Amino acid sequence: MDIIVERSEVNGRATPPPSKSYTHRAFLASSLSRSSVVHNPLISDDTLATLRCCMLIGARAVKRKGLVFRGCDEIEGGKYFYCSNSGTTLRLFLGILSLSKERSVLDGDDSLRKRPNYELAMALKELGAVVRGSGKMEAPVWIRGIVKGGEVNLKAKSSQFVSSLLFTLPLAKGDSVLNVLDVKSKPYIDITLHVLEESGIEIERENDTFYIDGEQEFNLRKFYVPSDFSSASYLIAAGILAGKVIVERAFDSKQGDKKIVEIVREMGGRIRWDVERGVIVAEKSELEGIEVDAGDIPDLVPTIAVLASVARGRTVIRNAEHLRFKEIDRIEGIYRNLKGLGVRVEKRKDGLEIVGGEIDGGVVDSFGDHRMALAFSLLGLISKKGVLVRNAEVVSVSFPGYFEVLKRIGAKLMPA
Repeated sequence: MDIIVERSEVNGRATPPPSKSYTHRAFLASSLSRSSVVHNPLISDDTLATLRCCMLIGARAVKRKGLVFRGCDEIEGGKYFYCSNSGTTLRLFLGILSLSKERSVLDGDDSLRKRPNYELAMALKELGAVVRGSGKMEAPVWIRGIVKGGEVNLKAKSSQFVSSLLFTLPLAKGDSVLNVLDVKSKPYIDITLHVLEESGIEIERENDTFYIDGEQEFNLRKFYVPSDFSSASYLIAAGILAGKVIVERAFDSKQGDKKIVEIVREMGGRIRWDVERGVIVAEKSELEGIEVDAGDIPDLVPTIAVLASVARGRTVIRNAEHLRFKEIDRIEGIYRNLKGLGVRVEKRKDGLEIVGGEIDGGVVDSFGDHRMALAFSLLGLISKKGVLVRNAEVVSVSFPGYFEVLKRIGAKLMPA
C-alpha cells in the first residue's frame, strides 16, 4: 500500500497506542506466571508474534477485560516458533527455550533472517544450552537446554540480548551473575526489570552487573501497559511541524523515548508536558539544529531526523551505530529518504549530519520498516508537492490505524 500525504494543517487530540516494548514483556511474564491479566496491551504484528510463541510454550490467553492468561506449567519446546519480523520475540524466546530439553527452532521473515544473535547464542551455550545456526546466528536458530546458571560476560549489540537473559536466568537451576560489558538502549533493560519486579522476580543490580538467584517463580497478577512514547513522538512531531496536537494518556514510565519532549524543547519547539495528567501539547515551531546522543533512544532517530530536516542549521545524530542492526540499516534508510527529498544529509559511521531546509516533496520508502513509514509520512504535511510513502502498510507493526489518526487531526491523505 502506497500513501500520499499532502501539505496540511493539523489540529486535534490523539492518543498513542500502548507500548510495544512493555506488551512483549508483559505477555511473556504472564505466560510464565500462574494466572494474570494484561490491561491495555498493544495488539500489532510484532506483539501478536510474541503472543503466538507464548501459546506454543503452553500458555493460554482469552480476551475479557484485558487479556487474561493462564501460564504454562512447564516450558514446552520441540516446536517451530515463527517470530515474523519481531527481533524482540526471537531474542526473548531464544532464552526461554534454552530451559526446555526439546529442540526448538526459531525463525522469521526475510528481514529477521538478517539480524545477528551471536552474542546471545554464545552466552546461552556457555550456560549449558545447545545452539545451532549460521555464522552470526541469524534465524533460523535451533536451541535446546538446559541452561543451569553460572557467570557469563555479555557484550551486547542489542539490549534485547540482556533482556532475554534477565527473563531466563531466574528460572535456571543455579544462581547466575550476568556481566554486561557493553550495551546500547539501556532504558529497554529498565523496562524489562520493571516487568520482572512486578512479577515477583528478584534481581540485584550493581551498575552493569546483575546477580540473579535461580529457581524463582513468576507471579505477575496484573499489568497495565502504558502508552508508547516512540509512537507518541510522531504525534508530537506532527504538531511541531504543522499545527497543534494534544497527545493524551502520555503518562511517565521507564521508557527512554520520553526524551523526545526534552529533545524537541532543546530544538526550540513549543511543547508542554503535564506529567500528572498525562497530556502533552505540541505546537508549530521554528526549530534549531542540535547534537543528539542516540545511544539509548534508537527508535527516536527517524523522528529526530525528520525534525532536523526542517530545522535551521546542522543537527548531528551520534552514537547510533546500533541502528544498522534493526529491521533494516536505519542509518542508510534515513539517508536515502532524506536525499530523495532533497535534504542535505551526510552519513557518519555512528549516525547522521542533517542540514535543514524546505521540503519540496517526492517519494520515500519504508523499506519494510515501520518507523520509516511512520516518520517520513510527516514530511508530507509541510511539503510543497506532497510526499508519497511506499509500502506504508508496515505501520501496523507498532501503530495500527496510524493514518486514520493523522486524518482525524486534519492531515490530507489519499491512496497512491
